[in-house]
Amino acid sequence: MDTPARNNNFDFIRILAALLVLLSHQFALTGRTEFSFGFYYHSLGGIGVLIFFSLSGFLVAQSWERDPNVLRFTIRRFLRIWPGLCVVTLLAVCVLGPLISTVPIKQYFLSAETRDYFLTLKLTKVRFFLPGVFDANPHQRSVNGSLWTIPLEIRWYAILCLLGLFGLLKRQWLLLAGIFIFAFYVFGFHHAEHNPKRVLNQEFGLFFMYGVCTYAFRSVWKSKSLLVGAVICVLSIAFWMIGHQYIALFIALPYSVILFGTASTPFIRRFGRFGDLSYGLYIYAFPVQQTIIWLTENKISFIKGLAMTTVCATILALASWHLVEKPMLSLKRFLKSKQLT
Repeated sequence: MDTPARNNNFDFIRILAALLVLLSHQFALTGRTEFSFGFYYHSLGGIGVLIFFSLSGFLVAQSWERDPNVLRFTIRRFLRIWPGLCVVTLLAVCVLGPLISTVPIKQYFLSAETRDYFLTLKLTKVRFFLPGVFDANPHQRSVNGSLWTIPLEIRWYAILCLLGLFGLLKRQWLLLAGIFIFAFYVFGFHHAEHNPKRVLNQEFGLFFMYGVCTYAFRSVWKSKSLLVGAVICVLSIAFWMIGHQYIALFIALPYSVILFGTASTPFIRRFGRFGDLSYGLYIYAFPVQQTIIWLTENKISFIKGLAMTTVCATILALASWHLVEKPMLSLKRFLKSKQLT
């Protein structure tokens, strides 16, 4: 999740995506059924994650082009993700867990489950459970279910890095051909629209690579954005009409959010004036929701719980940005490169 410049609409879109995830989780965590827009394979939260991956592909490809150095690229990605993740993990284990857990405090800290929770910081696999925490919630035990997408995103950072090292990011048409082959595999061979065995790493990665490809072809579509948009719109509607809604979503969503993101719309472009809150909202909303549900025994209305969660998560996101993420990102100035994002 790279940090975009502040004279565009990216902050607004990223905050919107984080709020879609929050809203979707509010249904699931309170035991309610989420309304659907026809995408049975993705909830609103799933759409939010697809937006994140699409934007991430575009922005991280930009970062690589500006400074195609593996070490510096890795450090930037680390500074963007790990510090915030570290703090939310420590707060979960050392503050939230002891306050909520139904097991004795000594047993809590000596538990293998508590130790395993720190493995989340390795960025390869997320641990969700702490002993005796949220046992009575409708969505039992899960402390921070949002974090599972982070290892997937890191995998695609690594893949982008490899593509860059082999010079494939500069070969636009070869890159485009690769995206078509990848899409054919996901939708044609694996049948992602109807296959109950989901491979979300591939699905999210496909949207990530769409974002990468959109960056590679930016000189083409920026000069003909309306024409390209019209073609994409027609293709998307055509696939929707013949019953391939997921393919229609894949065709239209990444281009739409990137096109809108690169624009500079009055008021909307100022959503980042208090900082980039999207990552903080994403990593804090789930434990906040679970805590509110635990405190209220899930007896408050959906709207009240949603409002309380949004306010609390926004406050934590502000604190995360100004006290953790921004100071750590400022360390990028010590990296020598042509231009840092």
